[in-house]
Amino acid sequence: METQLTVHTELIRFLRSLLLGLPCGLLFDLFRTLRALLPHHPAAVFLEDAVYTFFCCFIIQCYAWSFCDGVLRWMYAVGAMLGLICYLLTAGKVWSRILLRLHRTACAIRQKIRSLFVGNHENQENRKNLDENP
Repeated sequence: METQLTVHTELIRFLRSLLLGLPCGLLFDLFRTLRALLPHHPAAVFLEDAVYTFFCCFIIQCYAWSFCDGVLRWMYAVGAMLGLICYLLTAGKVWSRILLRLHRTACAIRQKIRSLFVGNHENQENRKNLDENP
């Protein structure tokens, strides 16, 4: 039996596609956190971006297969992008502020550790020079 496609059905599918922005936003924040806390080679950044793009396309296609009779329409992708934008403007902003504080703290800790090791090395060299040249 074939079902009738109505405006109401398409509207519900579009509104559901807005929820696809949530997992895309969470993965975006995960990669953003990794980039802020760990140094990255440009090849690693490229691979992360490729994985992210693949994941977003895959989740939209899975949505179309599961809930939209296997038909992928442009409005589902637009809905997912709007959902992602809403996520980034709400929870993403909060996480961005938290991430900035974490990054500043991590940089301060790294600087403190670096100064301890470099400072000890310089002190040892100064002592060595004083011992050699009284």
